[in-house]
Amino acid sequence: MPHSTPRAYTVGAASVSLAVAAALAATAPTATAAVPAKPAAEATPSLKVLTYNAFLFSKTLYPNWGQDHRAKEIAAAGFFRGNDVAVVQEAFDNSSSEVLRQRAEADYPHQTPVLGRSKSGWDATGGAYSAVTPEDGGVTVLSKWPIVRKEQYVYKDACGSDAYSNKGFVYAVLDVRGTKVHVVGTHTQSTDPGCASGEAAATRSKQFKELDAFLDAKRIPAGEQVLVAGDLNVDGHSGEYASMLADAGLAPADSRTGHPYSFDTKDNSIASERYPDDPREDLDHVLHRKGHARPAAWRNDVIKEVSAPWTVSSWGKEYTYTNLSDHYPVLGR
Repeated sequence: MPHSTPRAYTVGAASVSLAVAAALAATAPTATAAVPAKPAAEATPSLKVLTYNAFLFSKTLYPNWGQDHRAKEIAAAGFFRGNDVAVVQEAFDNSSSEVLRQRAEADYPHQTPVLGRSKSGWDATGGAYSAVTPEDGGVTVLSKWPIVRKEQYVYKDACGSDAYSNKGFVYAVLDVRGTKVHVVGTHTQSTDPGCASGEAAATRSKQFKELDAFLDAKRIPAGEQVLVAGDLNVDGHSGEYASMLADAGLAPADSRTGHPYSFDTKDNSIASERYPDDPREDLDHVLHRKGHARPAAWRNDVIKEVSAPWTVSSWGKEYTYTNLSDHYPVLGR
């Protein structure tokens, strides 16, 4: 919310293998047709990856936003169920985020902990993690497929209210029918009034470069799929979008379908009340890393979610909403 060169690895013995294969073929008693290798895009697992900023703020600070009700409804929502992966952001409130995770277990039995809440349950913790930071990072990855590695990383730079949370990214390695798929879930610097002019965008740029350097250090084979999903806080209609792609080493989706804005301050019942003077923006994305395998076609679909009306009260007044978050979900597929 408002708040490179291709990485390929070659095997030096490839020419030797081809020579041996040719010699064997020449001495074979009968000729057989070779079975062509599948193109990389065809061999790449085709996944449905959802990103959703769930707006589950701490009930201590924000007691009247129906967090428990919305957590239950999100887990049961049609858009949330039946995907391969769900990347959730703003799962800040401990109890309601646990309700969401537990109720989602039927669809997503394999889950990471919430970023920055503790070091427990992670294979590694990196970056600027601090146990005394007031708020966690709010990101969790939920998966239909086994997660064989879970890492959390907290960004080193932040401004405004983001400086009081362990925001960063979750890195999860999935085993999809024997093929590794790498998923990064993140929530980058918000355009916060506590940031100086231009500081939020400059901080995001540093964070995207930090993420790219982390993935570079992993030396992931070019034949493996790498996805980055989350509330990237960069409007796809803005000039910053091209800079984000370059900084993070990401490829744009082939198409963007559905609603034109994932953060809609006009049509979304929560966003319109919280940010009536802010512009409508397209902030949430599911993108592939350049230089790695990807499906033959990839699109991001913004789902204009509408929920049954729900009502909360504050200071003797009732407020009714028809959305489950101030962001709309985005499905990459």
